[in-house]
Amino acid sequence: MKKIFIGIIIGIMSVTFVYATETIIESINVSYDNKTSGGSFTNVQESIDELYERAGLLKEKWVEKDLNGADPVLEVTDSTKKLIPVTIDKNGKVKYANLYTEWYNYAKKKWANAVILVDKKKDAYKTGDIINENDIESYFVWIPRYSYKIWNMGNYDSAPNITTLTDENYATSPQNAFNKARIIDIKFGDTKTNPKMSESQAQLDNYYTHPAFTLGDKDLNGIWVGKFETGYNQDGDNGEPFTIDDKWTKVGAGQNTEASNRIIVKPNVYSWRNNIVKNFFMSSFNYDRTLESHMMKNTEWGAVAYLSHSVYGLGGEISINNNSDCVTGYGDVGTKQETRPGTYGGAAPTQSTDITQPYNTGAGNLASTTGNITGVYDMSGGAWEYMAAYMSGQLGSSGFLDESELTTTYKNYVDIYSADSTVTSYNKRILGDATGEMGPFYRYFDGDKIDGSAGSLRYHNSWYIDFAHFVYISYPWFHRGGIFLEGSLAGQFYFTGGTGGADAFSSRLVLSPNNVGGN
Repeated sequence: MKKIFIGIIIGIMSVTFVYATETIIESINVSYDNKTSGGSFTNVQESIDELYERAGLLKEKWVEKDLNGADPVLEVTDSTKKLIPVTIDKNGKVKYANLYTEWYNYAKKKWANAVILVDKKKDAYKTGDIINENDIESYFVWIPRYSYKIWNMGNYDSAPNITTLTDENYATSPQNAFNKARIIDIKFGDTKTNPKMSESQAQLDNYYTHPAFTLGDKDLNGIWVGKFETGYNQDGDNGEPFTIDDKWTKVGAGQNTEASNRIIVKPNVYSWRNNIVKNFFMSSFNYDRTLESHMMKNTEWGAVAYLSHSVYGLGGEISINNNSDCVTGYGDVGTKQETRPGTYGGAAPTQSTDITQPYNTGAGNLASTTGNITGVYDMSGGAWEYMAAYMSGQLGSSGFLDESELTTTYKNYVDIYSADSTVTSYNKRILGDATGEMGPFYRYFDGDKIDGSAGSLRYHNSWYIDFAHFVYISYPWFHRGGIFLEGSLAGQFYFTGGTGGADAFSSRLVLSPNNVGGN
């Protein structure tokens, strides 16, 4: 078969290239299949593409015009972990992507995905191969560098800017009267077309480069975000089957410990909960330093949330992961009953498929940032997610004992908010973090009745009436997204504070390789 292939090349290429190709064929294992499907060969083209890739000749890698150079960064020198580009079918089947064909397209809401394989399998696959789910350690989604048009500077600072709703004015105003959500205007671009900006340069109705794409003094082409909430590999055995029933028990996923070697980012596993912030932070930081791994910051959450609400994403509110066991990637079927907007969803849902379904179903897709399987999941519901973001001077129960660590050694990996923050200090926001910009804000009882006979008096933003409490002295650590039972309070624009201690909180992993140029 090799001689036939070489013969075809002789007719169209130079002898020099034939010699180089023959050398490559001798040194690599490329299989060919002459079976036909619809009148064409099934994998001859893939084999040709692989040869081009190995030879580095003739064909150019796929780049998307709309991204203006902010294409995915895959090749990172000296990394102990290998980012493998993949495509994911609707049913969840993962395939090693061909870099010379369209493996992502943000204009079509098809975001770039990559996986990291377990150590035993990291070199076991090649372009075109179907990757066994058991061999995948973690999934990531590329968030390209972008600027967005500022619609709101977030200058909401006290009671005069907060409307308190009563039974009377709520009853006469439907929920959409308070919903100010809009499609966010986004322009992609690399560091040349979207240069770094400071908040002092930001102006209403002008484009502002999102701060998530700057890491200290490094400008990033984008970031790889954990596709799901971080999970915990209970046994720590690379290459063993991943199942919910044994390895991913609730107990195993609730370890209060620092363990970077136990991190997984996968669908259909229990999110890692009941851990203090410091353990989440250090586990994420030490996952892979060459890839600049770290715990998600508040600004990085904002970057994903804003992209989700653009023409490149779902463009609306992400459906809640209402799985009561905090299994990653699930989505609400839409059967839960809510008495009014902004309430808890009633009885806690179960894993029953008529209430909640996994990521590779229609209901699961709507719980992603794109409304399809290529997006980021668990940004509404699931477990609460701690951010690497806190109120200056207040370490709470996080496990950090000396703030100097956070302001020196780890300063690039944490967002620090004003020391005089209060629960309504929305003007203390960092532009792009999806807090203060989500105003105006409302205060009302979000139980069965506004008069307080049920529910609690809380603050809500005007983007889907999501829960909106700023960090303050008692709850200095931001957490996002809401939890599975919070109904319409939850969402990608939900924010509030926590103590930093171990509870029903998870976290999310981010990689920030700084190679510019893509692929």
